[in-house]
Amino acid sequence: MLLAFGASAVCCYDTEERVRAWNPRYLEFFPEMQGLVRVGLPVADTIRPFLKRQHPDAGVAEFDAALANALWRHSNEQGPLRYQRADSGRWLELRMFPLPGGRIKLWTDVTHSGTGGTDASVLLELLTVTNLGVILHDAQGQLRYANSRFFSEHFLPVLREVPDIRERHVQGDYWRRYSAMFEPSDAFRALCDSRHSGPLPAPVTLRGTTGRSYRIEEHALDGGIASLWTDVTDLADREQALARAHAELAGLNAQLRRMALTDPLTALPNRRALELALAERRDVTALALVDVDHFKAINDRFGHEAGDTVMAEVASRLAGALAPQELLGRLGGDEFAVLLASADEAATLARADALRRAVSARPVALGHDALVVTVSLGVATREASEAPADMLRRADMALLGAKAQGRDVVGSALAPAPDRTSTSEAASAARPDARLTADFGLDPAALAARHGTQHPVFTRARWAEAQRQGLTLDHYWGWVDYNLGLSAAGD
Repeated sequence: MLLAFGASAVCCYDTEERVRAWNPRYLEFFPEMQGLVRVGLPVADTIRPFLKRQHPDAGVAEFDAALANALWRHSNEQGPLRYQRADSGRWLELRMFPLPGGRIKLWTDVTHSGTGGTDASVLLELLTVTNLGVILHDAQGQLRYANSRFFSEHFLPVLREVPDIRERHVQGDYWRRYSAMFEPSDAFRALCDSRHSGPLPAPVTLRGTTGRSYRIEEHALDGGIASLWTDVTDLADREQALARAHAELAGLNAQLRRMALTDPLTALPNRRALELALAERRDVTALALVDVDHFKAINDRFGHEAGDTVMAEVASRLAGALAPQELLGRLGGDEFAVLLASADEAATLARADALRRAVSARPVALGHDALVVTVSLGVATREASEAPADMLRRADMALLGAKAQGRDVVGSALAPAPDRTSTSEAASAARPDARLTADFGLDPAALAARHGTQHPVFTRARWAEAQRQGLTLDHYWGWVDYNLGLSAAGD
């Protein structure tokens, strides 16, 4: 009797899921079965031609997964299930029933029939858009329509999980059925945990396990829910690419900022970074400028590579001697700066002297040579409302005073350095260096003959004035090598 029902296509199967009988409309609906269908044909062989026509580009693994899911649905579902034929555009509604001794499938052409609560023409026109999926549930949670073509095309490997014949009540219970279809993102987990029973309050974008992204938007419809699915993979990929590019750009900007504020040799903060820290940090109570003694002579004797080694080692020793909240940076050349957070002036001078002793504690290895390196320090305590440049200037004057005392000492803009000399040594340091006395009054030619260097500006009057002011000649003319070489020659 069912086989004679001409409005529908019918196929019957036995308990072994083999074809028992079919009607003429079956071959009209499924022309790919012409010449293939026969009594005893396994149900899998009736599904394969349909899947190959519906999904001609599917790979082997994808096709096998779709076949397994279709067989599961054949054995477990009842319908109704609506889908569109890829070749003719015909819309079919499938129902599956168990019968004594087997199972029956019945397909009805619903291309021109309406769907409860919808305008059929508008709905069918909407479903011709290939990237749009539609699922409709009524007020009782019963499924009324699903665009199965969309879901089979987009979720072929996980087709079993498409809830196109499922009831829908609580959001979480409904969305958990999609677990094989979507990656376990925060957005999807939130859906699975929801106890809300109405449509989604806002659209959500989910990433499928197939690698594509979908925007799901829901609306109330006649007391039920209309769920619209749009493939937004290209848009999501562009957004992700833009986000990655933005993150990379932010990283590059941060790297450029670090480079702009970092000394390349020592990896310490540079002058700009120190000036910013001075302007921003209110806990800085003093500044110590650190100058490597006789650094030009080190470069001249051992080479610039050795000079770089000395600078890096001095930086390391100073950094190792820092107290909490102190900041070390390199101003440039052979000069460093330390931002101090000492309680008072005495503690500041003690900290500066500790840094000085940390540098000279042991020789610096330069290949087969070992060199004792010392530093001179100039300290200035912070004054209220003082600009960083003024504080640096006072510390620089204190550093020049330390050099005038013979180097390897701490000079202060406000107080004397810690006592490192005997009374006689201190008195001697206040007088012009005895080793330079023989140079007084010599003309430039005589100086050149004595030291091998021509410096016409070096005169007794100017040297005496520098000594009275506690300054060195290099302060005026940038000439460091003269008294370095002379001091070494006198030792």
